Amino acid sequence: MTHLSAFIPQRSSRLIVSTALAAGLLTGCGAAGVQHAKLASTAQSALAQGNVDNAVSNAEKAVLADPRNPAYRVLLGNAYLKAGRFESARQAYDESMELGEDSSRTALSLALADLALGRYAEAVDTLNSYRDTIAPSDYGLALALAGQPAQGVAILSDTLRRGDNTPKVRQNLALAYALSGHWREARAMAAQDVPAEQLGDRIEQWALMSYTDNSRHRIASLLEVPLRGDKGQPAALALANFPGTEQLSADAATRAQPLAAAPALAEAAVHELPAVDQSQAPAPVLADSSSQPKADQLALIDLPPAQIAQQKPLQAAAPRQMVKPAPASQPAAKAKVVANGGTHVVQLGSFSTAEGARRAWRHYSSRNPGLKGFANVTTQVTVNGKHYWRVKATGFAGYASANAMCGSVKARGGNCFVMRGMAPGQQRTVETRMAKR
Repeated sequence: MTHLSAFIPQRSSRLIVSTALAAGLLTGCGAAGVQHAKLASTAQSALAQGNVDNAVSNAEKAVLADPRNPAYRVLLGNAYLKAGRFESARQAYDESMELGEDSSRTALSLALADLALGRYAEAVDTLNSYRDTIAPSDYGLALALAGQPAQGVAILSDTLRRGDNTPKVRQNLALAYALSGHWREARAMAAQDVPAEQLGDRIEQWALMSYTDNSRHRIASLLEVPLRGDKGQPAALALANFPGTEQLSADAATRAQPLAAAPALAEAAVHELPAVDQSQAPAPVLADSSSQPKADQLALIDLPPAQIAQQKPLQAAAPRQMVKPAPASQPAAKAKVVANGGTHVVQLGSFSTAEGARRAWRHYSSRNPGLKGFANVTTQVTVNGKHYWRVKATGFAGYASANAMCGSVKARGGNCFVMRGMAPGQQRTVETRMAKR
């Protein structure tokens, strides 16, 4: 693997490099919380010492012990990223955001993982959703890496002109010039921080990054992590296996309703099975379809510290049977939009700030174009004195329509659940208190 560490002086690297995986510790509540915190602390210490495999193992155990804690999933994503496991990192970061993680650093890391996987459109969407909070020096270079070098150069040049004249900004701009094919400008900018005897090697290194079609190699070189094959995080850790209490309640309520679904299902069934006496048959139930860099490294993009949350997770539930997301190759039935608000809603996530909820809707609707035909309703709730904003899509004509959309969201790696909609005027602030365990 090609490394970038040899091509920048030690003193300027300290100004450019930010510690990617340093983090605070959790103070647990009760024996279980202490055990969770111990696992997370062990994972953090292992990362700081460069013991990546141990870090991954303990971070996975922490997530399994407390699966709805978004900070643990950020920690797991950091461990996966350090291990060069980009698919697993993407899943961990994405699920942390489903649980309400809203930091720009986590969003940036998610974008980097997507870039490594060649998912440029998804990466750009994430970057644009968090544009106002990601540092311009990071945002500009990330855009350049995402195949938009001209925009990256423009943003970094403007940042430089506005007075942020630091080695990091200059070197990021130099690399953006290189990625856009402006080698004279790249050399001139790089020469401001790179010794003359190392400049040629630096430009050669950037040329290899510029011309390679291997996106994994490009991001691995930038972050100085190994290249590894990766099939994704273990299925047992998938967030879909650990629904929150609200989702469980919604599922139970849905299953208790008569399933008027199904003229279409009944029509299909008669071609396969003989008719039976429905008066003696149990009511049918639809199953839920869900599924540290070294001191001398040139790390041009800041990665997130795993800020382990000190509170217990908002919602915890016992695991249920493992589920897998529907294959993306199987398109979901088109959901029907109604003008009067519909009977059902799809809840997409819960966030700690109103701005985070607004960003989330833009993110969800960009990744799932079918959502653009539905209204976004964000409701504020108070749980044990803390405020949260829940993002929902409304306007579905019945459970089947909403479930079809939720299946489409899950097929693209998202998480959601279906619940009955409120009558007009019922959207309001709700106060909830969870029993302490």
